[in-house]
Amino acid sequence: MKRKKTHDAKPPKPRFRRAINRDAVEEIGEVLSQDELFELWSGLGNYFHWWIGDPTEGQLNEIEAEYPCLSSMIDFPKVVKRLERLHEFSRSSYGVSLGEFFPELRTVYDQCVSAISTLPNGIDKSKSWLRVVAEDAGADANLEAAIYLASCGELDSFDVTRIRDRWYTHVCYDIERGNPVGKVPASVLRRAEERTISLAEAAKLLKFGDSMYRFFSFRDEEEEHIDQTMFRAVEWLGITGYDPWLESYIADLSAGPTDGVDHTYNGWSLFHWCRSNLAMRMASRIGLESWLWALLNGAHERKMPWRLFWGGKNEPRLRDYIPLAGIVPFLWYRIRPSQIADEIPKSALKLLEQTQLRCGAWPLYSDASEPSLIATLAAVHALGESRRSGWKNATKRAAQWLVAQQNEMGFWCVPGGPTVAISVQVLDAISIGVKGKASTYSELGRPVDARIKEVSQEDVERDYDFQRMEWHAPVLPESMSIRFDSAKDQADPQIALLVATEVELRQVLRLLRPLPRKRKIWKSTFGHETAYLGRFGAFECVVVLCTMGSQGPSGATLTANAVISTWSPDAVVFVGIAFGAHREKHREGDVLVATQLIPYENQRRGSRVVYRNPVPPTGGRLINRFRNALDWEFLRPDDSKCQMWPGPMLSGEKLVDDPRFKNKLLGEYPSAVGGEMEGAGLWSAASRANIEWTVVKAVCDWGDGKKHKTYQEMAAAASASLCFHVFDDAHALDGF
Repeated sequence: MKRKKTHDAKPPKPRFRRAINRDAVEEIGEVLSQDELFELWSGLGNYFHWWIGDPTEGQLNEIEAEYPCLSSMIDFPKVVKRLERLHEFSRSSYGVSLGEFFPELRTVYDQCVSAISTLPNGIDKSKSWLRVVAEDAGADANLEAAIYLASCGELDSFDVTRIRDRWYTHVCYDIERGNPVGKVPASVLRRAEERTISLAEAAKLLKFGDSMYRFFSFRDEEEEHIDQTMFRAVEWLGITGYDPWLESYIADLSAGPTDGVDHTYNGWSLFHWCRSNLAMRMASRIGLESWLWALLNGAHERKMPWRLFWGGKNEPRLRDYIPLAGIVPFLWYRIRPSQIADEIPKSALKLLEQTQLRCGAWPLYSDASEPSLIATLAAVHALGESRRSGWKNATKRAAQWLVAQQNEMGFWCVPGGPTVAISVQVLDAISIGVKGKASTYSELGRPVDARIKEVSQEDVERDYDFQRMEWHAPVLPESMSIRFDSAKDQADPQIALLVATEVELRQVLRLLRPLPRKRKIWKSTFGHETAYLGRFGAFECVVVLCTMGSQGPSGATLTANAVISTWSPDAVVFVGIAFGAHREKHREGDVLVATQLIPYENQRRGSRVVYRNPVPPTGGRLINRFRNALDWEFLRPDDSKCQMWPGPMLSGEKLVDDPRFKNKLLGEYPSAVGGEMEGAGLWSAASRANIEWTVVKAVCDWGDGKKHKTYQEMAAAASASLCFHVFDDAHALDGF
C-alpha cells in the first residue's frame, strides 16, 4: 500500500482584536491635506518596503510619533499589547512581517491610496508627489524632483543641506571602501570616517586615470541621465565643491564621438545633456557640434537620422522614429551650431507637424496610430525651442493630452522607464504648452550660483524682546585687582575660558563666582594678558580676553599659549559667537561644539584651491562631556529652546559675511556646522601642550552678507550657559 504524501501544515495565523477606527480611516481624505496624504502614503510605504526584523515597542512608538494623525485611527496600546504574542506569528528569514503583525497600518495605507486616486489630476497633484520624492533625494536620480521644485521657487519644500550632506557622505564611503583608490593612509581613512576630509583631497584620492569615480547610485533605467542630473542639481540647488567630478563627467561630451554613433541611445543622451544649462556651458563647443553633426547623419538615409531599421516578425522595415525626430531639432536649436545648416532639423519639424494625432499626442512611429508619451514630450521640447509657426497651438493640445495621461498617484511613467525623470520632462513639456517655456532649463545665460537663496529681512532679524532676559545687559560681579605672584600662589584653575570680544567676556563673567572664601573675583595681569580668576560651576577657572583672530601679539595663538604655560589648566575652551552653516538648520542662539577644527587659511592657490592644513580632532574627553549635556536648556525670548550641534567647525582669519565665499568653504567641507576666527590659534597652543581643548560658540549670524549684531549677546549667553552647565558637574574633569 502506498503511503499518502504528507505536507507540513502551516501554523494557523494568530487571531487578535483589531485596533482600527474605521470611521476615522474612511475620513482620512477629508481630514488630511493633499500634501499630508502623500507624506503619510509615502512614509507607510517605506515602512512596508524596508521593514526587517521583528516589531518592537520602540518601533511602534516611532511610527506613532512620526505620524501623529495615526493616533485617531489606530489604538496603539492594543498593538503594543500584541507583542506578547509575537511568537505565534510566522517568521521568515527577515523576521515577522509588518503587514501580518500590524494589518491596521496596511488598512490606513490602502485608504491613503484610495483617497489620493480620487484627487483631481494636474500640476498640484504632481508637485505633492514630487515633494515626498525630493525629501528622500540624495546622490541619486530622485534629485530630479528637487530640481523641478527648485525651478518653481520651492527650495523650502525640501532640505538642500541634507542633500549636500548625502553627497559628501557618498564620497566618504567611496574612500572608506577603497574604491577605486585602494589602500589609503590611516590618517586619511580616519578623516573620511569622521567626515572631515576636504572634497579637493577626496577628488585627488578618487581619481582613476583621467576619470572620477561616479559616486551617485542609480537603477539600470536611470544610467543614461544620472550624470546630467548631477549637473542640473549643482545648477539649481547651489551645491558647490564638485568641479572635479563635473569636469570628468563632461569630458566625453566635450571630446565628441570617437566610436561612431548609436542614434537612439546617443540621441536620448544628448537630449538629457542639453536640458542642463551648466553642462552646455562647461562642454566644449567643438565637442557639442561634433556630436550634433554625427547625429544628423542618418544610419540608413543620410538626411533622415530618425529613419531606423526596425525588425519585426513578419515585415522588418525602415520606420520614422518620432522621438528622434523631436530630439534632432531640440538639440540643433539648443546648441545653435555655427557651421551646420538647419535643413535636417526643419525636415524633422515638418514630420512632427504631419504626425501629430487628433488627441494632441504623437505616435512612436510615423506609421502608427497609438499615442506615445516619450514621443510627445520629445516633440513638445523641439517645438518649444524652434518657435516654428503654429507651435503654440500644437504644444497646447499636447499639454492637455499629457495631463490626461497622469497616473492616479500623481506621476507619469512608461514601462521600464525612470519615473521621476520622465515625470519632470512631462512637466516641462506641459509648461511649454501652457506658459511657452520649460521650467528647468530655459535661461541659458543664468550663472551657476544664481540659485543661492535670497535672505529676507524677516529671516535676518526676528523681533525678540531681550529686555526681560536675565542675561541682557548683565551686571558684572565685583572684582578686585591682585598681584600676579599672589594670584599664582593661591589660585589653581582647572579650566581656562578664552573669549575674543567684550560681549563674550561679559556673559562669561556674569556666571563667574569668587574663589572659595573670597568675596570678589580676582583680576590679575601677566605679560600682555589680563586674567579673571574665580569659580565657574564646580571648578576654579581663569578667563582671558584676546583680540579677534589667531594672529598678532594679543591674538588667540599667543594668548592661549600664555594661559596654558602660566596657569596649567586641565582643559581650555574658547567660548563665544560664530556663524552658522545653514540658516534653516542652525538657528540664532544654537550652540556649535567643535568635534574637529578645520583651519582653512593654509591653501595652495592654483587653478584650484587646495586646503593643506590637517583637520585636528578636539579633546575627546571634553567633547564627551558636552555631548552628554542632554539636560541643558537655554531659552530664546520667545521661549523656544536652543539646540546643541556637535560637529566640525571652520576656523580662519576672515570675518565671513559673503555667501559665495561661505559656500565655497562649505563646498569643500560639507559637514561643517559653522565657522569662527580663533579656534586655529587654540589648536596650535593646546596641541603642543597636549591638553584637552575645544571651541564652543553659538550662532549669531550666518555669514551670508546680512551680518548684524542683534543676536550676539544672546549667542554669547547661550555658549556660556552650556559651558557652565557642563562644568557645574564636580566630576566633569575626572580622568583628565
